[in-house]
Amino acid sequence: MLNIGGTIVSVVGMGPIPTTNLDSSSSAKQKVYQRMFDHLGMGDHTAVSNMIVTKIGNNLKYWSVDQEIIARTLELLSDMAGGYSSSKLLLSLDTVRFLTRNHTEEHFPFLSVSENARHRSTFHATLTRLLLSPSGEEKIGITFDQFLQPICLVLTQLEALAPNELRSEGARRPIIGAFRDLRGVTSSLHNKKTFNMLFDIIYPQHLSFIPRVVDTWWDHPDVITSVFKFLHEFCYNKANRINFDQSSANGILLFRCTSEAVCAYGRRLIANTRILTSTNGDLYKIRYKGLALTLSVLNSALGGSYVCFGVFSLYNDPALDNALEIALQLALSIPLEHVLAYPKVSKSYYAFIEILFRNHISMALALDTILFMQLMNAIHDGLQASDPTLSSPCANTIDHLASFYFMNQAKDKVSIAKLKQVSRLWFMLPLFLPFSMVYKHLLPY
Repeated sequence: MLNIGGTIVSVVGMGPIPTTNLDSSSSAKQKVYQRMFDHLGMGDHTAVSNMIVTKIGNNLKYWSVDQEIIARTLELLSDMAGGYSSSKLLLSLDTVRFLTRNHTEEHFPFLSVSENARHRSTFHATLTRLLLSPSGEEKIGITFDQFLQPICLVLTQLEALAPNELRSEGARRPIIGAFRDLRGVTSSLHNKKTFNMLFDIIYPQHLSFIPRVVDTWWDHPDVITSVFKFLHEFCYNKANRINFDQSSANGILLFRCTSEAVCAYGRRLIANTRILTSTNGDLYKIRYKGLALTLSVLNSALGGSYVCFGVFSLYNDPALDNALEIALQLALSIPLEHVLAYPKVSKSYYAFIEILFRNHISMALALDTILFMQLMNAIHDGLQASDPTLSSPCANTIDHLASFYFMNQAKDKVSIAKLKQVSRLWFMLPLFLPFSMVYKHLLPY
């Protein structure tokens, strides 16, 4: 039986049915399930799949305010779309075609419930995976461009609003929804072709809208979270999907948009630090969550290997310097005890420092001695963390610093002079003594 309250986690009271058993191939386990389906009069694998997916559609349509049902329903749909054979089977079902062609609030009211905002990403990630599977567009009957039209239409309407209208409550929910949807779409892009398809659709019009949204809604965590989580996913070069042609400037243009968004939010946050820290409430939600997301976005862009950063200084483009400067100010504005108190903040914080010392060490060495020592003290404490995701970037940072000195010690550089000036201070910290033994032939004293 199909259980409405259980959101189809069980079809016959025997637990979840593996999606591999819903294809037409033959195996011992699949034959057992097929006999069970026949005994219950449920039909073949196609009929059972259609029954389940129809129930999924009904759950999404009529149980919009029940978050548990929506979450478990979307989890089931995602599991079914994750298998090769089961995804092929789903593409042949009318309900799946309807879901993919009508993924709007008008047809699925759960999308309009603010508590379901995070589920929008799961919903669109699953539909995108199905659409971009082999023969997906052909079987469903729409292209990727047509699939994104409802989202792009919402963004176009928002972009036409005046500043006071954009700040209104009527614009807040569509902004959150559109960027949650785009995050889900982006998370299902795993190769160069599909990523370029999305990039061509949203650049430059919709990407350039992000800094404006961030500057307008900087003090609303729900808006900032949805925007920066999308931007983080969009800048994340997983499976080398961001790989533009040699004649393309898209990597530089993408980083420039990212820099504008990071700087817009960072300047607002820095200018209002005293107000935010003195406000009664959840300090993490009010200040540090957005700050951590900002550093994560920049970490993805700096570590994606799709931007030739030398171009910015060659053509006097301040995008890189501005982004690094704002990110450093944000990082240095966090008290060390707060860095270690919030796991997500600490991971973004130490990942940023590691990337800074790996690829942009001159910016770190140009800091005032007191600020540089603040970074080194943070690394000192990070090395003592039991979590390897914190201690490993700190150890790598020390390695980048020692390697830089080894490669440049004979050169007359301001940065080397600065490193000699502060080296006696930070290698006197007790925890750095093991490193001083390893790198003692590199130390300038």
